[in-house]
Amino acid sequence: MASTFLPRFAALAWLLSALSFTGSVALAEVPPKERYYFELGALTPKPELKPDALKMATPRVLSEVKRAFEQHPQVIAKLEGAPDPKIDPDGYRRYLSKSQINGAFKVTIELTDATETLSPMPDKPGAQQLEIRVALRMLGTHIPDDTLGFTGRGKAGAKQEIGAKVVETERQDTWNQLTELAVSQAMKTALEELTLAAKSKPKPKPASKAAPPAH
Repeated sequence: MASTFLPRFAALAWLLSALSFTGSVALAEVPPKERYYFELGALTPKPELKPDALKMATPRVLSEVKRAFEQHPQVIAKLEGAPDPKIDPDGYRRYLSKSQINGAFKVTIELTDATETLSPMPDKPGAQQLEIRVALRMLGTHIPDDTLGFTGRGKAGAKQEIGAKVVETERQDTWNQLTELAVSQAMKTALEELTLAAKSKPKPKPASKAAPPAH
């Protein structure tokens, strides 16, 4: 039996792709003011997640996060000629300021959900339901201060009706699309948090003018 889910999901993915393309055009016309350096750290899964699902989720999440860092207009994935923040933290901060980079962060990924379940459908003999879920959390710590700078969360899930056997290409495509959606959502929430923090920072007060000398 053919999947009843993938056509709808493919249409959703196409719509998101179209919206992303439209957004990229707008961003090209009005570039974002804030730029950030993201350095990818470790990915750690929750211990209760099953190995088979982790084999599907872990490489996809890492690949998608790296791609997001390289392609997002507000994120810089590589610094050229920056001082070592551990050896020269003040020089590192001056480098960021001179380069007009609003912040540098080491980003670790926590894989909070990676689930794949297959169960029979009692009302449809010979049919099964395949459910896949992916969820992750990004934690960004300031470089060089090592203090928490932001969190970003993303999740995606899908249920699809299949036949007696799993079609491997459909299974792989579902994992790919769900991972892309979860990472995109995590990036969006992380950057929204950074934007909100930047807006809430107190603006420096203008220097007061000296009073004219008395005659």
